[in-house]
Amino acid sequence: MQLEVVTPSRKVLETAVESVTLPGSEGELGILPEHIPLVTTLDTGVLSYSSNGETRALAVHWGYAQVEADRVSVLAELVESDHEIDVDRAKQAETRARETLSDISVSGDNWEAEQQRLTKYEAKFKRALVRQQVSQFG
Repeated sequence: MQLEVVTPSRKVLETAVESVTLPGSEGELGILPEHIPLVTTLDTGVLSYSSNGETRALAVHWGYAQVEADRVSVLAELVESDHEIDVDRAKQAETRARETLSDISVSGDNWEAEQQRLTKYEAKFKRALVRQQVSQFG
């Protein structure tokens, strides 16, 4: 089956694959040839695929996937391959997000602002972890 991964600014990948695992917003989705058609939203996570017995991965940050019998099309806001990821920077981002998250208190008069801050730093933390996971594939 064909896997195509694009962002608004570039085509990241187009290749033949045996299987794809997508980071769906409701959990991981395993896709094999002749899968039933579907459209789904993607969360930040690891998109992995097998081709010629080798498993590769991409960091995907939000988007959509369309699955047809012999084609998986991914449109994501941001996609990073293992060689595009700065592991040290991702580790620093994880540390900063972890520290900020431990300081957030969602209560009192500012609960709405703190909830927004919490959501923002949870996303930063998740992106940092995904980047580190994908860097291990390289």
